[in-house]
Amino acid sequence: MEKISAAARALAVILAIASAFVSSPLVAPLLLLFGAVAAIGNSPERNSKNYMMTIVLLLGAATLNAIPLAGPYLATIFSSLGIAFVGASIIAITITLEYRIQRDWLK
Repeated sequence: MEKISAAARALAVILAIASAFVSSPLVAPLLLLFGAVAAIGNSPERNSKNYMMTIVLLLGAATLNAIPLAGPYLATIFSSLGIAFVGASIIAITITLEYRIQRDWLK
């Protein structure tokens, strides 16, 4: 499963970079999917770091537009990475919730 998560992470990064140059309505759903698959099997510590990176990417990516010439491309790339991290965060929250429900009811 580690190899699948690693491949999904790499695909998310490649797609995020490509999204700066190619527009498609499938980019966001694919980024969510790749981010979600990449998060399966993460430790709680890694998930905590992912939550922080999600917030920074979503809130901070637009500030890259201030860089001349390359700014809009960088903003799109990092916004797209933020979308992938949203997918990872949603899966992490879902897995955590499932563990808590199991712990509460199967004790």
